[in-house]
Amino acid sequence: MITLYGFTPAFGLPDPSPFVVKVATYLRMIEVPFELRGGNMRQAPKGKLPYLEDGGTVVADSTFIIEYLRKKYRDLDVGSSAHDRALAVACKAMLEEHFYFVMVMQRWQEDAGFAILKEGFYRTLKQSGVPGFAVPLLANFIRKQVKKTLHAQGVGRHSFAEAEELGIGHLEALAELLSDKRYFLGDTPRSIDATVFAFLWLIVGTPYEGRIKAYVQSHPRLVAYTERMRAQYWKESV
Repeated sequence: MITLYGFTPAFGLPDPSPFVVKVATYLRMIEVPFELRGGNMRQAPKGKLPYLEDGGTVVADSTFIIEYLRKKYRDLDVGSSAHDRALAVACKAMLEEHFYFVMVMQRWQEDAGFAILKEGFYRTLKQSGVPGFAVPLLANFIRKQVKKTLHAQGVGRHSFAEAEELGIGHLEALAELLSDKRYFLGDTPRSIDATVFAFLWLIVGTPYEGRIKAYVQSHPRLVAYTERMRAQYWKESV
């Protein structure tokens, strides 16, 4: 059986990372059995989660994991038009390479967000073998490094209100592209749905409050899509 290594369940979700939830959702979409386990970042192939073990094969990074699953098991994008494939690439980049850092800023840079994140993160560090007395020190060190990364990436140079404006712009584009379709690209589920759903579920399903969450909750298309995907692929959480 495939083993997917992520963090730990939190807030009633299978994992607090959109990248772990993305892979887990794709596995459910293609009906391939797997076990989701807490991973050790220090032992992970690229020093981050998720990564996947399939027999003797180890694949790291959610993008490469999805590509591996598409090639070995089932490719949900068979039959997609070139236009739809291009749209999926653009949407994935918008969410994973920019919007994600707005989420990171809320969780790591903002004190209110870090207060929510801290409990689960402490648990992950202990799970990775960090002695209890060292956990708060290491967590604060990692938080400082994350802040440096946010500043270097660019989002961390803004106020959180400005970052929320950027994030809402992305969500407005997402809602427009989704329109009233059942799935992101039409009547057939595609791999991009695993990504879109993961981000939306982690916005509405976690206790990080703010304008980002309020926007999604107030938008019927985004709410309906999230609930539809959740009922279809994660019905035990409904």
